[in-house]
Amino acid sequence: MLNARTLKHHWWHVSVHYLTDVVLFCLAFLVGIRLRFAVEWNLLLITPLQYAPSILLGSLTFASCCYIMGFYSPQIYNLNLFKRALMILLAMLISLVVMTGFFYVNYSTRIGRGIMLYSGTITFLTVLIHHGLIIRNLQNYKERIALVVTCEPDEEELRLFNDFWGQHLELVGIIHSDNYKPKKQFKILGPTSKIHEIVQREEIDRVVCANKSFADSTLYRDFCGLRYSGILVMPIISLFEEVYQYVPIELMSYDWLMNASASPQMIYIKKIKRGFDIGVSILGLIVSSPIMLISIILIKLTSRGPVFYTQIRAGRFGRRFKMIKLRTMYVGAEGNGAVWSAENDPRATPIGKILRRYRIDELPQLVNVLRGDMSFVGPRPERPEFIKQLSAVIPFYQERLMVQPGITGWAQVNYPYGSSIDDARKKLEYDLYYMKRMSIFLDLFILLDTVRTVIRGGVKKQHIGLKYLSPVKNTENKQSENADENIVSTPHK
Repeated sequence: MLNARTLKHHWWHVSVHYLTDVVLFCLAFLVGIRLRFAVEWNLLLITPLQYAPSILLGSLTFASCCYIMGFYSPQIYNLNLFKRALMILLAMLISLVVMTGFFYVNYSTRIGRGIMLYSGTITFLTVLIHHGLIIRNLQNYKERIALVVTCEPDEEELRLFNDFWGQHLELVGIIHSDNYKPKKQFKILGPTSKIHEIVQREEIDRVVCANKSFADSTLYRDFCGLRYSGILVMPIISLFEEVYQYVPIELMSYDWLMNASASPQMIYIKKIKRGFDIGVSILGLIVSSPIMLISIILIKLTSRGPVFYTQIRAGRFGRRFKMIKLRTMYVGAEGNGAVWSAENDPRATPIGKILRRYRIDELPQLVNVLRGDMSFVGPRPERPEFIKQLSAVIPFYQERLMVQPGITGWAQVNYPYGSSIDDARKKLEYDLYYMKRMSIFLDLFILLDTVRTVIRGGVKKQHIGLKYLSPVKNTENKQSENADENIVSTPHK
């Protein structure tokens, strides 16, 4: 069931429903074993222990398929129940196939067809009810928001609501400071001196304000009172992060940046994340080796030149390293210099276009991960000379060098191929969101998002921008963070 609290925190919402489907799947198999073998309930937890590895694998596969299909995202609540039922059935079949194949690894975990039939049916029905409740609650839920304004620049943020406001959020009106009279034609709720009365009268769920409002000692005391009474108070940039999971550069300040980096989680960055990277990259090299071998053969057969190329990229703190990729362009395609790489780049070979679309050309970078040059998840590494140019036109661009670059990342699974400096700026907004919240938990979901991106052949999601704010202008000499380097004469050894 979704309530106000779960919707206010995107990842809490996702994890609750992910784990709910895992539990429903496991319970369905316990019931299926009970029905198939008429096991006494007091012995039920002992008898199926031999099936536990297979059931757990199946449950995680099923919930991961649901996540990849986007079932836990509040933004797609309008997917009707019939279509969702068909996709749940597909996820169920995939998980049963995985469980059936697992017994070849461990025969004792083999689950018979009778249990599969009973448990699969129960899982499908219970999960369908669960997702029906998700849809119903998301359709009915509205969060009431009040915006605090203390000066004319604060009112400018009201223009955000035309582009930003989601279907689950309702701007009730504005609360103004006692010494300021609002100039815009919005519903006026009253002065800040009566903020507690206004919040109670209008049944406000959340109070949103500009960052500088927290510096006002009088307002800060009122905000603290609201927070301790259960009302959320936050700057609008934080609300934007929760709803769309990226950080608008136009709303950023150095205070936000310092607060975001106040707890760098050094233990996670240096130990847990590194161990995660090593494990995933070794597994990735093993699983992807047949795909890379086929790709290498196709590259050699369809175009002259080396299979691999390397180029210098900037790693954490700007340290330089050689990044490895499969060649996707014709030799000499960048004789006149690097230009923006596009989704349908004419410089790419026919095989190269396929490799780019499904991100197969990035697989050799698993070697960079093993070396420690890169992480599996993080901002994409950029060429050093491009960083200087992009930093001149994109605020806070060099901040992305504070963490280890990655093969995949939050920007890569949320924004399509970039073809301008404005695209690089928008990707930075997703990178900043990841840098503030990076964890093993978020990395795992990004890996699942990467699977979705590969299956779909790219990102189709629309970026919600701030139309009233001036975008970063493109320069005539455009440079791309995805542009291929001039191809080296010999493959990387």
